[in-house]
Amino acid sequence: MTRLAVLAAALLVSCAHRAPPPPPGATITLRVAHVVNPGLPRMSAAQLDAALAAARRGAMENFGVDLRFTGPEEQSLRALLERVTPAEARDWSGLSYDFKGGTGDRKRLTKGYAAAFRSDDSGLDDLIAFAGPHLLAPIRERSYDGFADAVTATLLARLAELGSQKLPNGSALIDASPANEVLYWVFIGKLSFPYDVVITNQLIASAEYIGSAVHTAIRGGVTAGITTENPSASSGMTVIVSTYPVIGEDGATLGLRGGESYSDGEGARIAGALLVHEIGHDLFDFGHPYGRKACVMNPPELLRFREWAEGLSPRDCPRR
Repeated sequence: MTRLAVLAAALLVSCAHRAPPPPPGATITLRVAHVVNPGLPRMSAAQLDAALAAARRGAMENFGVDLRFTGPEEQSLRALLERVTPAEARDWSGLSYDFKGGTGDRKRLTKGYAAAFRSDDSGLDDLIAFAGPHLLAPIRERSYDGFADAVTATLLARLAELGSQKLPNGSALIDASPANEVLYWVFIGKLSFPYDVVITNQLIASAEYIGSAVHTAIRGGVTAGITTENPSASSGMTVIVSTYPVIGEDGATLGLRGGESYSDGEGARIAGALLVHEIGHDLFDFGHPYGRKACVMNPPELLRFREWAEGLSPRDCPRR
């Protein structure tokens, strides 16, 4: 395999869980980092503490495990990105669709999404039922290729809108740095970053030739959470939650949230629930039961977090 092929395979299995799931009642301590982009809005220390407290409650309610989080250690996003070697940057760029420079290969992108959807545990009908109401292009053929074509059109339209957004100070929401690229976060295990949980205020939104989960694609590539292997972490895995989709106030993000803004308390509770979702991937290797609204593992539709959080009911969701 070429080096790019190896990296692609690594990304596709990055959520695979290596260790057996913890037994009910287990106590698990996780080390937490808060990776900060100073140019973007961020949660306060009190909000972060509230989010972790909400995640602890949610993990017990949904999975029966007692999570203990260390106090968040603030880390610089710039310093983290500086750990990426030139060779890694070239490899990761080779897997990323260039929406900033306009040189991306759309046919290759669509083909990658079709392949990713074929490998999804959910069938085509379930994927269409989940994504269909949010697509910006029609499904011209009820097949994986036809579905991927409509999803790709939606992905690129929403990603372009995100790419056009400005912050209150006039700077670009998505700048020329690779900070928004999901691969720079998925491969955090290559950066000797010894944290089990990473909370960041950085917007993570991009497109990759190897595809992504359908709920990420229809948001314009916006990733609210990632679970990935990390040999430097005590658990061997790192879960990453981006708070920008919850607290960002640019027009495109607000649109994906259905126009909603959240109080500090509600935003913290939502961030905690997103962390519980990623913990389910990490500790139990749970997938996405699309459409089962009572289940925390069912991802939010677009970024409509209030509706998602209000529908969660652990007692009405059998563990899977």
